[in-house]
Amino acid sequence: MIIGTFKELKPGESRVVLTPTEVAELTGGGHTVLIGKGTGENAGFPDQSYAEAGAELRDGMEEIYAEAELIVKVKEILPEEYHLLREGQILFTCLHPAANREEVNVLLDKKVIAFTAEDTHQYGSPNGEVAGKRGALWGAHYLLSVNGGMG
Repeated sequence: MIIGTFKELKPGESRVVLTPTEVAELTGGGHTVLIGKGTGENAGFPDQSYAEAGAELRDGMEEIYAEAELIVKVKEILPEEYHLLREGQILFTCLHPAANREEVNVLLDKKVIAFTAEDTHQYGSPNGEVAGKRGALWGAHYLLSVNGGMG
């Protein structure tokens, strides 16, 4: 399978869905991994580390969308990506479909196979438990004056 990812477009987003470790595992399993140049720079993964792990570097998201069978991302697709999607392409990312009817319509119109990452984990997303139930409890814990908080 040809798997691709690129630097997230959403302002302030520095996370990457594939690190060089995952790339090495995927390429070791016979897959081709396409990484957009600069994808991991803000997360501490230079292009060279991806190349050493077996990734093929591409100039940007247009090339990734044109070649990849599976697109993996951290964040939802943005309107500037809609025209790049193609029929039968597989997309795995956080989509939040209930909050974005336009995005859902594009995916349906383009006949993309889309998996919402937040629906593939027992807590809604890998961060769901911390961001949700536990996050509130730990926040309250650190607000207590006995723990150095404001009380």
